[in-house]
Amino acid sequence: MPLLVWMASSAVAISIPLAWWALSTDRQLTQRVSQNLAEYQPTMRQAVLERSGGDRFVLPIIRSIGTQLLRFTPMGWVDAKAKALAKAGLTGRLTAEQVLGAKLLLPMVIGALLGLRLIGDATPRDVLLVAACVIAAFFVPDIFIRAKADRRAEAITMALPDVLDQLTISVEAGLGFEAALARISQTSDHPLAQEFARMLQDIQFGARRSDALDAMADRSQVDDLKTVVLTLRQAESLGVPLARSLRTVAVEMREKRRFRAEERAHRLPILMIFPLGLCILPALFVVILGPAIVTAMELF
Repeated sequence: MPLLVWMASSAVAISIPLAWWALSTDRQLTQRVSQNLAEYQPTMRQAVLERSGGDRFVLPIIRSIGTQLLRFTPMGWVDAKAKALAKAGLTGRLTAEQVLGAKLLLPMVIGALLGLRLIGDATPRDVLLVAACVIAAFFVPDIFIRAKADRRAEAITMALPDVLDQLTISVEAGLGFEAALARISQTSDHPLAQEFARMLQDIQFGARRSDALDAMADRSQVDDLKTVVLTLRQAESLGVPLARSLRTVAVEMREKRRFRAEERAHRLPILMIFPLGLCILPALFVVILGPAIVTAMELF
């Protein structure tokens, strides 16, 4: 019994300093965090105030409206819209909720503005015109995202052969693959360099290189970039030298770019038929046949 009492008293005596140390450490940590936040609060406030009025007021309102409408959207719509935003390079600037809110708010605003102008003097033609504008406004966010995604995909496709040549030269000079990507992302400002920077961030956060490459290919949704990613993954799994694989795929991408340029050049004569027939030929007919018609009218 005295042994048990002695052990219990020892445990209590040891636990009291440990509890005090834990509480004081937590308090000190809280004080340091509060002090750091107090030091950075003016900087954070200044950063918020430097944002535009649309980012501070309009986008939160649109986001809240879109959040309320999410329950009425079909399954998979949010994921599909997130992929479209990632392809357009708008991840972090726009969300699916904001797009959904814009699809509702923009037609309402345009319909209200056009409707106010037609009060008291509305004809069926004007009503149909307003309805067409409202319907078109509903699809404006989707058209904007799709157009931006197509332009970004084209920019990635055009820049890919040159970037692969730079990667090949850097790797053959002795740089590692990640170091070569970092060099390109720091010295370039095209969408492909931004994707490389995002991939390097994923690797720094602990993702494997293969997973980071797959994520980059899924975000961009560019067929040529998917081919490059597949080649790099096969080279890594089979133990093929990376420089050799990069040089091979760089030659292939340059050939594809040359074929695309030739294809566009062959399409130009067909595309020129429409402006030639609608704009140039009527003017030529007027210039050539006009005097003859005037002379014929004077004779007869």
